Amino acid sequence: MLDDLRFALRQLVKNPSVTIVAIFALALGIGANTAIFSVVNAVLLRPLPYPDADKLIVLRERSNAFERGSVGYMNWLDWHAAQKSFTELALVRRESVNFSLGAGVGSPERLRGVRASSGFLTGLGLKPKIGRDLSAADDIAGAPNVALISESLWRHHFAGSPSVLGRRVLIDGLAREIIGVFPAELQFGRNPDVLLPLSEIANVPWMRNRDNHQGFWALGRLKPGVTISQAMTDLNAIAIDLEKKYPQTNTGRRVTMRPLFETTVGDYRASLNLLLAAVLCVLLIACANVANLQLARALARGREIAVRAALGASRWVIARQLLVESTLLAVIGAAAGVLLTAWCMDAILALTPSKLPRFHEARIDFHVLAFTTFAGLLAGVLVGVWPAWRISNNESISLALHEAGGRSASDGPRSHRMRSGLVITQVALAIVLLAGAGLTLKSFWHAQNAPLGFDPQGVVNFEISLPDAKYKTNEQKDAFWTQLLQRIQNLPGVDAAAISANSPFDDNEWDSGFHVTGTPPIPPGQKPPVEISAVSPDYFRVMGMPILRGRGFGPEDLPGEKGHSRSIIIDESFAQKYFARKDPIGQHIDDNESTDEHAPPMTIIGVVPRTRNEAPGEFNTESLHMVEEYLLASQAPQTQNQLHVRTKLRDIGPLVAAVKREVRALDPDQPIGQITTMDQAIALSLATRRLTMVLLAAFAVLALVLASVGLYGVMALTVTQRTRELGIRMALGAERTNIFKLVLGQGMTLMGIGIAIGLIGAVAAGRALMSLLYNVGAIDAAAVITAVSALVAVALIACCVPARRATRVDPIVALRAE
Repeated sequence: MLDDLRFALRQLVKNPSVTIVAIFALALGIGANTAIFSVVNAVLLRPLPYPDADKLIVLRERSNAFERGSVGYMNWLDWHAAQKSFTELALVRRESVNFSLGAGVGSPERLRGVRASSGFLTGLGLKPKIGRDLSAADDIAGAPNVALISESLWRHHFAGSPSVLGRRVLIDGLAREIIGVFPAELQFGRNPDVLLPLSEIANVPWMRNRDNHQGFWALGRLKPGVTISQAMTDLNAIAIDLEKKYPQTNTGRRVTMRPLFETTVGDYRASLNLLLAAVLCVLLIACANVANLQLARALARGREIAVRAALGASRWVIARQLLVESTLLAVIGAAAGVLLTAWCMDAILALTPSKLPRFHEARIDFHVLAFTTFAGLLAGVLVGVWPAWRISNNESISLALHEAGGRSASDGPRSHRMRSGLVITQVALAIVLLAGAGLTLKSFWHAQNAPLGFDPQGVVNFEISLPDAKYKTNEQKDAFWTQLLQRIQNLPGVDAAAISANSPFDDNEWDSGFHVTGTPPIPPGQKPPVEISAVSPDYFRVMGMPILRGRGFGPEDLPGEKGHSRSIIIDESFAQKYFARKDPIGQHIDDNESTDEHAPPMTIIGVVPRTRNEAPGEFNTESLHMVEEYLLASQAPQTQNQLHVRTKLRDIGPLVAAVKREVRALDPDQPIGQITTMDQAIALSLATRRLTMVLLAAFAVLALVLASVGLYGVMALTVTQRTRELGIRMALGAERTNIFKLVLGQGMTLMGIGIAIGLIGAVAAGRALMSLLYNVGAIDAAAVITAVSALVAVALIACCVPARRATRVDPIVALRAE
């Protein structure tokens, strides 16, 4: 074997140009596979950083309105008390919090946080680095205000000192004692900085309302031997009992479960599998390319191999030598592919937005190197098995022994058919990739240009959340927002300003059921859902939303004396669905958000366009089909709002600085959270589609180049082997134009067969892609025509060069050489 390896190395060095081309093709194919596998490994294959992570289950409530809705606090209490399937069952939600070292100390910050019941860390299998975990006493209203902080926050603000325990910091306006530091493995909410207990909200009215869920969900760890199906049966039996006890709020409510792993990354599985399939096609094209090169090189060595056979070498010995050469090529190509991956990973991760979970954990580790090794060995076999079998059979050896000149075994019909078949395979796979890339490109274009219902250009968003502890009354909240808007509207460069809770493309959700006043009562659990947003009067002007019917909010809609009818504005989908045969203006809707049973109904005063709250075709499609209503912000003052500022300024830096100054002037302890333009928010919502489209397009272009190189190689070899035939044709009077057409026609025939086969594969691929496409069918004429046109254009170039060389054959030289 060592002798075979040394001889193989000499053969590769002997033909450096062919060797370099082969290594480069394999490096591209294997490198692309290594890059995508490193992402797949990080996102889909590597387990979550918790002990026995497969036992962790996310529980949500399912209703007639939502397949996976949030969990009511009171319902969770009953689940927790009666369930028998989980060792821990915690209530949890993600939050953003205001953080400072103390009143007037340092600059306030907006940090990511988690609010959870006791048992949350224990359920994940984690322990604090120092200090203690949340206990059951921290779940009870009136308990001391405490918090755990992250390891990174501990090291950044407190230099990792153990003396942090017992220190008091200001979080959401409350002085809290730091009781522990949780480990870096806690990755909820994209690496949270703060863990808060339930105590200070356990007794607030909306927490005690079973019909008000406020974004919570439950996390459980299955007991040993308990399956998710058994747990579903257990929890749904409890849900049925709650339905009997509380029919007004719990009718139709059931429990749905999903492994934590799938909750975290399951929505990205289809996209990553698509990219993995794409790079596999690229590798197969590269292997077919190199196999053609190896076959040509092996057939050119027919006499050498015949002499080996004559001297007693068995067929296996001959085939083994050729396989060693191919494997050596593939191993070198794999090593080059790893280097290419290391160079490309930064570019791939730069295209990946931070919101995508675990993507930025991609790296070249042992598992990735093992995959690359396997891919290299597999490529070596794919590249070498046919040439080895073809050249080592008795027919090839006999032909090489008996022919002393001119023709050789390299131009046998079987070899020609094999080379043609490999080219057809490359063309077919390239068509599949090009058509798939065309579909994703068109889908992305449709998603990017889908009607939004508002004008995002020139709108800047500022996330601001007031602490409940400091702004306890509606009057205090309303006063802050009113004064802030007055200040912002007077800033240079500001055309208009408004606030909203639950604005397009943010992470907030405010959903409820509703009932049109005067219509028959709706059975419990059957109320249709509506998405709610509380906005200031200028919101529709800031967002560029025209009033389609009726009017916008005005002074007459401000909260007045007791019994005054409250005003709302609905979107056009609401009007079309529930007021199709009458004018919605002046109609009334029962106020389901009020805690007052005798609250007056809300009056519809206007209709605005339907807005998109997240990218079309994204994973959570429930909100895309939900109707929406707008309340006046002063009617229902919120602590957390988005401040929207419309401006014509190209450089928003000075505007951002000015807004920060105005907020600080109103409240020195109030930070501003995320600041984005509306265009940036929309682009972020399309990030997964954009990443998939860019990578798939890159792989399609790579496949196109490799396929065209393969076609060129086969046609060039054909011209070389047919030099004598072409010379005779020209000596007998064939025109150079006819020779050009002959060679070009053969190349285009191979391309045509490959395209025909590829189109069948493209249809199948399009159907497989349907779940990832938006407003595009599995068979799209534009995508197919573009793919075929691109391949035909490149193939023409690849075939024209050898065809033109064929016209320059000198008949005398060709015949003399024979």
